Amino acid sequence: MRETKKKLLQETVTILKKLDKESLAIIRSNAEILRARDTLEEQKAG
Repeated sequence: MRETKKKLLQETVTILKKLDKESLAIIRSNAEILRARDTLEEQKAG
């Protein structure tokens, strides 16, 4: 993992630790949508 990505993930986790349960549920569903989009982009490119 590149150092810039690692730092970004660490900063994001720090922010997530401060959120309440409802906010975390919203973030999780959005993350799943983004992961699906990335998968589609990879399939288009590949």
